[in-house]
Amino acid sequence: MITRLDGVLQWVVRLVWLNACWLALTAAGGIVLGIGPATLAALDVSRRWMQGETDLPVGRTMWRRWKCGWVIANATTLLALALCGALLSSWWLSRTLPPIPAALTQGPALLGLLLMIVLMPHLLWIAGQDDDGPAPRLATVFTAALAVGVMRPLLTLALLVAVIAWPLLLIAAGVPGLLPVCGVSVPLTASAWCLHRTVPQICPSPTPERNPSA
Repeated sequence: MITRLDGVLQWVVRLVWLNACWLALTAAGGIVLGIGPATLAALDVSRRWMQGETDLPVGRTMWRRWKCGWVIANATTLLALALCGALLSSWWLSRTLPPIPAALTQGPALLGLLLMIVLMPHLLWIAGQDDDGPAPRLATVFTAALAVGVMRPLLTLALLVAVIAWPLLLIAAGVPGLLPVCGVSVPLTASAWCLHRTVPQICPSPTPERNPSA
């Protein structure tokens, strides 16, 4: 019983510290240019946890991944947001058109938004696969994310639920004050667990950190 309680407390501390590091790195990038790299870094740590590297230095590992993945993470997130914004604008503006042109515009726009919903949960973990090699091309990241999203619908649904349901659950439970404490770390760790269980061949074990001191 004591051993289980100690294990639970250790995970609580890990999740709180992961969330704090995510907030710090998001702020370090001015929020807009920090949230993508910070999320990629947090996912990398969570994936390592799933591989058994529970003693790695979270802050140092996230800082290294934040710097290495800054360009690809921001390029990926900003392009995804731009595409979503363009599709939403096209759909909204088409409402003022005559019926036939409106239908011809709204159909492709809605299809594009649906595809974006399918691929967006997979963008950052695919973009951050190889932390030692060159950054992948944006076209490769989006193509691979769409392929995984379509071929693994249950995984896509699980990732969407993990990211959306947890913050809503905290708000519905009347404890929105926990959002800065674990609002991001819990969904990302749950996502890493889903990836580890579903696509271990696509989500291999990263190279361990050397000298893993706290």
